[in-house]
Amino acid sequence: MDVTSLLADLVRLPSINPMGRVLPEELIFESRVTAYMETFFKNMGARTERTKIQPGRDNLVAFMDPPGNPSQTILFEAHQDTVPIDGMTIDPFGAKIEAGKLYGRGACDVKGGMASMATAFARLFKQKKAGMPQLVMACTIDEEHGFQGIQSVVNQPWLKAKDPKSIWAIVAEPTRLHIVNAHKGAVRWDLQCKGVSCHSSTPEKGKNAIYSMAKVLPYVEEYAKHLAALPGHPRLGSATLSCGTIRGGASVNTVPDFCAVQVDRRLLPGETPEGAVNQFREWLGQKCKDIPFEVTEPWLAAPALGDDYSPKLVQALGKSIKSRIGTLEIDAEPYGTDAASLCEAFIPAVVFGPGSIAQAHTKDEWIEIEQLKIAEEILCDFVISQSV
Repeated sequence: MDVTSLLADLVRLPSINPMGRVLPEELIFESRVTAYMETFFKNMGARTERTKIQPGRDNLVAFMDPPGNPSQTILFEAHQDTVPIDGMTIDPFGAKIEAGKLYGRGACDVKGGMASMATAFARLFKQKKAGMPQLVMACTIDEEHGFQGIQSVVNQPWLKAKDPKSIWAIVAEPTRLHIVNAHKGAVRWDLQCKGVSCHSSTPEKGKNAIYSMAKVLPYVEEYAKHLAALPGHPRLGSATLSCGTIRGGASVNTVPDFCAVQVDRRLLPGETPEGAVNQFREWLGQKCKDIPFEVTEPWLAAPALGDDYSPKLVQALGKSIKSRIGTLEIDAEPYGTDAASLCEAFIPAVVFGPGSIAQAHTKDEWIEIEQLKIAEEILCDFVISQSV
């Protein structure tokens, strides 16, 4: 199957990550993509492993085992989930092709990268011979919200049994065929204020949690500005903090006894999620001594990717890229990816794929078909170049 047809099939299979929301069952989770890819790999004769992470949400891993005892493993990784489809102006699952572009939710992020990896895997599987590295492709869940899929992969027996120094990983994301070898991490938690509820006709009998939160939030904004002013990473800039949602109250005629804000903190290489939360907690503790609040433990924690993890991998993949398109760009990005979890497990990893992040999550998401084909060629060249 060619890469365009494979991507069209994948886009037609909804795999929305609901991110805590209630959405139609026929649209959410990765099960349809998992089943399709399992058939794809089994039809070529590849060995597969399927791991249940949550109900209806399985990781799928396929193996190309060349003859002999390969000393090196190359891991392709792509996530199966997409963001929701709110506000889209095209058919999100139509996979329409027009003017050299394929449209639909996930076409760019990251089913395009998955299709390029899978078609490269299929070509290499047919060519497998002694001296080639073992090739593994992991199709993971939950990258768009919680990173549960990749965190399960790094703890699987087949991977933990290997020397991390013998593994190189390429993580699919839309990088415009550039290499991304550094990016920020993310940690998220809740900031909460509690009160005492009562009827709104006698508000003096209660304690309004929304009013308390309103007093705390200026100090949160002050802390965000403080972070932005600190010395940053030479390529990634400063750490950042943002409040993304606020919720509180049960009804307009009840004094609210609870208010919560979700906080997003972007990490730099060398920072830890625990350290970032503690710094925030200490800052508010000094500023809000008379305002009761609570900072929860993080409900998402993903490390940053430092550019010192994978210089040899960057050099090797860079040669394959340059041989195909004549140029090589190495970027640092503010977003997070599954690559950081691999590097935290001491596995050198970089981010690479067709498409641009500018088209990811958009109302008319699309990807250039030509980039899909070039990415496939680059990945094939790269794996073959590591043969001995």
